[in-house]
Amino acid sequence: MNEKEKRPSAWFRLWPWLAAALSGVMLALCFPPCDVGGFAFIALGPLLWAVWMKKPARRAGWYHFRLGYVAGLVFFTTTFSWLSELAGLFDSKMLLGLPLLLAAFLSLYPATWAWFAGWIVGGHFKPVPLPDPTEPFSRPPLLLSTRNLFFSLLIAALWTALEWVRGWLLTGFGWNALGVSLHTELALIQIVEFTGVGGLSFLLVLCNAIGLITILRLRAEIGRVRLRPHFDFSLTVALVVVVFSYGARVLLREQSKEKAEPLKDVTVLQVATIQPNIPQQWKLESGHSEEIVNRLRYLHGIASSAGPQLVLWPEAVVPGGMFSDEETNKFVLEQAAQVPALLIGTDDNDRGAPGEDHNSAALLLSGEKAPHLYDKRHLVPFGEYLPLRWALGWIAGSLVPGDFKPGREVGLFKLKEPALTLGPLVCFEDTLGELTREPVLHGAQLLVNITNDGWFGQSCEPEQHFVNSIFRAVENRRPLIRCTNTGVTASMDSFGRVTRWLPPFQELFASKQIKIPNHGTETFYTRHGEIFSIGCAILSAFVIILRSLLLLRRDKVS
Repeated sequence: MNEKEKRPSAWFRLWPWLAAALSGVMLALCFPPCDVGGFAFIALGPLLWAVWMKKPARRAGWYHFRLGYVAGLVFFTTTFSWLSELAGLFDSKMLLGLPLLLAAFLSLYPATWAWFAGWIVGGHFKPVPLPDPTEPFSRPPLLLSTRNLFFSLLIAALWTALEWVRGWLLTGFGWNALGVSLHTELALIQIVEFTGVGGLSFLLVLCNAIGLITILRLRAEIGRVRLRPHFDFSLTVALVVVVFSYGARVLLREQSKEKAEPLKDVTVLQVATIQPNIPQQWKLESGHSEEIVNRLRYLHGIASSAGPQLVLWPEAVVPGGMFSDEETNKFVLEQAAQVPALLIGTDDNDRGAPGEDHNSAALLLSGEKAPHLYDKRHLVPFGEYLPLRWALGWIAGSLVPGDFKPGREVGLFKLKEPALTLGPLVCFEDTLGELTREPVLHGAQLLVNITNDGWFGQSCEPEQHFVNSIFRAVENRRPLIRCTNTGVTASMDSFGRVTRWLPPFQELFASKQIKIPNHGTETFYTRHGEIFSIGCAILSAFVIILRSLLLLRRDKVS
């Protein structure tokens, strides 16, 4: 055979990269705007196939890392393509590359996972000889269910751990964790009251791995050996059934309770939300203050006539903030006087010390002159502050000229009539499980998110923000209301059942009743937070260290 015949074909060299890219595409399809959550059960299969079918080589780890990076690059660039909307807003073509820039960093996570998936498995799933018919107890590695399940559990744990790290490292951007794709599967998502979204991600990665292993095993067995059940597949199916059954039981029990006694042990709160749909360009340009104020006055006047006990305005909706000048402050107080309680989002400049600016929520109660304030604790990088300003100031300093100061206190607002405790969440804070559980620990009975979401035009960003927030209600068994500038204005009850109040990108108001449990219990997640994901991180670190030591010892012996 000549050298040309020995050289692998172009297709042989290309298919692993196409498989990795296919995984990235399928992952993106799991989230809005496509929102086909079922793909999450198979989306990682092509990437794992490319990793596991690569013959062991000296630089196989680097090869697997690059495959994972390609999958991540396709996924994150596609799913966060709405970031490019900022280019038109700031009239800067450089910002068209923001999705790719963010993806270049976030792709390190799936790349690390792909490296681990190949490294921990080694040659376990490569083509191997079939069992010797004269040796009834011999089994090639591919047919060993115990090992298959063990490896699958490990790679599921690492994926979960990496999603947890992505949620807090460098302030974190944990949007669109794999488990979020199941937001419409109410029976499956009830488990997050124990595990958080990490538990769903773990389950999905396990299904991806065991599903691929089952296909590889069947390919090896069909027509060559007697087919028989394997408990790795059976246990995985059983786990999905258990999770589904638990959720179905919880939902059926709640539905029966609501049907028999719909108003027992609940407080009914009449809430009105206004969705002003103010273009973000108006907020960046001067000269639109009067138009914004008139729109707010008009919508608030209609909303207040519906007899609400609480009216919500979205994040940073008042031009310059309610404390910017006497006239603006007077306008806000006049609107607040028309209702028992008004909760608004406002910028709050120079409070505490010159240059200390806050993105705040303010509750104004009837009969009280001073507002109750909550300062946003989790700031958005490159939006509300510039990370490493000393190094990046020359690049993005003009886009983020100043930094907001993060709040330090857990937000709690108390209504008088009815007597309720609210947990305010500003902007993206409703996508953060650890932050959201804190007001619930301090007694919050209802979670309220006020957000803008007008920065990204009529893209899928508001919908992605919305589906990420659904899990906060289920994790803590507390209803959550969202009041937004452009949408999605909606509510979800303690079981993730969604009620959309208004269509997005329209200037409207809505008034509805919210049922709030009087004696909401603290869930396991509320008390312990991301302990499941942290456990996965500890397990992953232990396995990596142990295997590394064993390999070093083997190399020394050899």
